[in-house]
Amino acid sequence: MKLILIFLSLFAVKTCDNTQNNMTAQNTTLSGVYHINSFSDLNLNDHILTIAFDEETKQVSGFSGCNRFSGTYTVNKNSITMGPLASTRMFCDTSKNNIDTKLLELLAKVDTFKTNGDFLSLASNNNVLINADKTQKEDEPISFEYVAHSRGTFKHIIISKKQISIQNNRGDASILKNINKTHWNTLLKALKPIDIENIPNLKAPSENRFFDGAAIANLKITYEGKTYESQSFDHGNPPKEIAQLVKEMLSISENIE
Repeated sequence: MKLILIFLSLFAVKTCDNTQNNMTAQNTTLSGVYHINSFSDLNLNDHILTIAFDEETKQVSGFSGCNRFSGTYTVNKNSITMGPLASTRMFCDTSKNNIDTKLLELLAKVDTFKTNGDFLSLASNNNVLINADKTQKEDEPISFEYVAHSRGTFKHIIISKKQISIQNNRGDASILKNINKTHWNTLLKALKPIDIENIPNLKAPSENRFFDGAAIANLKITYEGKTYESQSFDHGNPPKEIAQLVKEMLSISENIE
């Protein structure tokens, strides 16, 4: 009887050890789009900051208040390494620049993370630096970007849900303006019939850009943390599938007050 009890005790201990080892060996996954709602002592009430993780490609991207950033990330259990992160070079007001700079500095320090349902904490040396919550699908950020350039033409437009950035000349600072709900709904209506995943495969209907007959243009749509970019096409003659969306973007940029 004693031998049986000893055997069962050893078996139970071994089983418990294996369970603990398996739990220790499990990696925590990190994916999806999050809204950053607090970090440092900065007020984020009037800003929409995001960070998105693509588990398949191991790409991290987001909006840091003024610029968009992207890079790679790796996860091992609850440890995370991000970067190096590349960022766009937009000019914004002092408040947005401060938020932008601080967030990128904190992201470079992050070494661990913790998820609790839809909530995410990013920390360094066990000190929480950034808090975020997972964006629900219907609220996931969408942005539209249009660029057209030639030796004599330059236009760069970025539109998100609340603002538009317009740059009409190389070297000029971007002009930031708020857009209203009507403008945004117009863009969403133009987006609805577009097969977003097929955008990179669309063929340009003309080739005047190859001999300076038109500016070189392209369109980018960021949706659910992924960016879909068209091939180049002639400014003024986009593929028919995206023609209405491009038309609305240009119209908003030219007529917004």
